[in-house]
Amino acid sequence: MGEISGRFAIGGLGVTAQGRHLGLAPRQLRRDALELALADAGLRRSDLDGYIATSSEAFDDIRYLGLAPRFAYSMQSGGATAGWSIINAIGAILTGQASTVACVYGAAPTAPTSRHLDGTKGGYGTFAYGYPRLYGMIGAGMAHALHARRHMHRYGTTSEHLGAVCVAQRDYAAVRPGALGFGQPITLAEHQASRMIVDPFRLLDCCRDTDGGVAVIVTSIERARDLRTDPVVVLGAGSGHNLRNWWTGDVYDLHDDIAPAKATAFGQAGVTVDDIDVAQLYDPFSISVIMQLEAYGFCPPGEGGPFVAGGATRLDGVIPTNTGGGQLSGFYATGFTALVEAVRQLRGQADATQVPGAQVALSSGHGGNGGVQNTWAHATLILGVDR
Repeated sequence: MGEISGRFAIGGLGVTAQGRHLGLAPRQLRRDALELALADAGLRRSDLDGYIATSSEAFDDIRYLGLAPRFAYSMQSGGATAGWSIINAIGAILTGQASTVACVYGAAPTAPTSRHLDGTKGGYGTFAYGYPRLYGMIGAGMAHALHARRHMHRYGTTSEHLGAVCVAQRDYAAVRPGALGFGQPITLAEHQASRMIVDPFRLLDCCRDTDGGVAVIVTSIERARDLRTDPVVVLGAGSGHNLRNWWTGDVYDLHDDIAPAKATAFGQAGVTVDDIDVAQLYDPFSISVIMQLEAYGFCPPGEGGPFVAGGATRLDGVIPTNTGGGQLSGFYATGFTALVEAVRQLRGQADATQVPGAQVALSSGHGGNGGVQNTWAHATLILGVDR
């Protein structure tokens, strides 16, 4: 068992409306999310003595949010930031810098005024994925497409297998109010008919940017037990970086450097894959789910496509996965999507897609490349109910 296992918990969760063109500024979304998290935990602003903003524009948030913490900083590792903010919050508490830390996200990429340094409007860093852009390799879709093509070449994975991921997650979203795909199930035929974006990804293989805010309050397990809602315990946390596999030439064979992240998180938690009741996997594109299911050991390498197509990720399957629709059909909160659904499942708040008796959840994050396409960071969290 690791040093942190069972000692820290998520004691408050705030999630604003998530969607496109909400008409709210990112800072307002962060404020609204924080209000919801404080109410959820039964805390006041003065109870927060640490603040981690997971957005580079949030340096003066604390003034706007009415906070007076002992420290406040901004961190960014793309979709791995959610997991890393939890790790950093725990580190701050362990070293005596704070007792109760808010990790806050808020973004509005679909707002008309959203603009990148390169002058393009909306979206997330289309031209910011390393030097290969100089040679025409543009955007996350093109980068992840190489994973998919490599997987197809090695294992015979098909577009229909990718589609099975999308259909399963849309089925979850279709019965979850607030999800982008609510009330809009899709068929495999509709997936196959959707237009090609970057081979082999079709439109329905790709997530969509959404606006929204999320706030998570991290504290000790003892303090969390005195709060308004039942704590969600951090059992383990781990990280890896795929730049390591770029040096060896394996960068497209491995979605991320998941092995060390898994080993650390599972080792701290003292659990195995068989103990995981629900998996929430970072899913910018359909191939990401297939490759992570393999890397975490839910199925053997190369069998992720048939595994999903056979129903293994559904509620009655081997490992219910992305039960809120994920980023493909739920909402895109840059890594917080998975974390939010993991917390909801462990609290029994996942409504129509609740996994009965869920006790242990896996949440993953992926992003923040190392200057070369597909060299992303990876963060693994193992969360559990308070026993």
